[in-house]
Amino acid sequence: MSFIYSKEIPITAKPDVLVCGAGLAGIGAAVAAARGGARTMVVERNGFAGGFFTATVGSAFDGFVDERTGTPVVGGIVFEMLERMGVVEKGQAAKLRYNVNGDLTWVEMHPERAIPRCDPERFKRAADAILEDAGVQVLLHSQVADVVAVNGHVEKVIVSNKVGLVAIEPKVVIDCTGDGDAAAWAGAAFAKAESLQPMSLHFRIAYLQPTYELRRRCAAVLEKAHERGELGLYAGPYLATFSGRDAYFNATRYPGDNTIPEDWTQAEIQGRKDAWTMFELWQRELAEFEEAYFMTSGPVAGGRESRRIVGDYELTEEDVREGRRHEDVVVLGAWRLDKHPAASAGYHDISWIPPYDIPYRTLLPKDFDNLLVAGRCHSATPAALASSRVTATAMGMGQAAGTAAALAVAGNRTPREVDTSRLQEILRASGGILQAPDADIEVGNPDF
Repeated sequence: MSFIYSKEIPITAKPDVLVCGAGLAGIGAAVAAARGGARTMVVERNGFAGGFFTATVGSAFDGFVDERTGTPVVGGIVFEMLERMGVVEKGQAAKLRYNVNGDLTWVEMHPERAIPRCDPERFKRAADAILEDAGVQVLLHSQVADVVAVNGHVEKVIVSNKVGLVAIEPKVVIDCTGDGDAAAWAGAAFAKAESLQPMSLHFRIAYLQPTYELRRRCAAVLEKAHERGELGLYAGPYLATFSGRDAYFNATRYPGDNTIPEDWTQAEIQGRKDAWTMFELWQRELAEFEEAYFMTSGPVAGGRESRRIVGDYELTEEDVREGRRHEDVVVLGAWRLDKHPAASAGYHDISWIPPYDIPYRTLLPKDFDNLLVAGRCHSATPAALASSRVTATAMGMGQAAGTAAALAVAGNRTPREVDTSRLQEILRASGGILQAPDADIEVGNPDF
């Protein structure tokens, strides 16, 4: 059943570049576009920017480093965010080696390495500041609702907020929604895996000091509860910390598609139930939890995989596993092949991979002339996306897309017509890393 709805909608803005979504990719895109001289607007459905870090509650710049050496493989705005949050001293981000925050085994094996740990509230403040300093027009509490496109050209983006429905008329659109909402509603081709990675609702426990040994014992408690039928599907548990005096858990697992509202709703309802079940199990069985406090669950359940745009090039598992080079590289990937299973509980195999190139072509939806994507909706196979979907990589893609959009506007060209050599030159000049670095850099030992 359907009906035709007609309404006159005001055009409220005509920016050069419109970024849809202010998560990690969106921040990178908006800041880069504005710094490139484009009049830039970003719309975000939440009351804050930050995506995974703030809406899902996380702290890890996944994909930031080559795990074995600790050397950064994504720079630029990622470095700047770490410095703005006070995680590292100004000017030092590129000079340090780092551990992966979420992997306590590496943290304990390499105590000399820095930890790129990001508190959600610090991230909110830093995101507000970097967007404001760049001159980005930020519109929060504003959800992309539809797109008007004709013959592969986006003419208007319809946004829903407290004013009602409004139209924005940009020259270039960058879809950083994670789910490829704007691109899909414009009519761009996309794909979905038959079996999507499950969603997760993170939760945070105060007055708790996480260690690798504690993680092992938390896992043992959950495994026994699962066997007794007291707990259904769950992940890990994977735990990390914001301060060293608390822990956040990536441990709930809900199979479904977060582009289906009913699935996303149930992921959050069931996620809260499972989070409390886990916490109460640990309180009963582990002494460390005796004085612990259930502080918060994430405002939203995080989706790992949904729509993948069909682009000019599709990143493949072979690209990732073999560390392949591409002439139009705009950011490096380095996260493991981390494909969460939708039908099994506990830990899963996460294969290490070498740093690899992500081509600019994966950000260009086929048959569209003024549309870019960045983040986990870029053009990749499901297997490749298991690596490329993560936070630092998404921010690097966003920086590349925003820089390209500004170049397109300045040259009165389409994003596809941008000179990739010039794009790469600007990315390098702004701290981007387009070649896997050597391991002989300064080893840092900051006090966190």
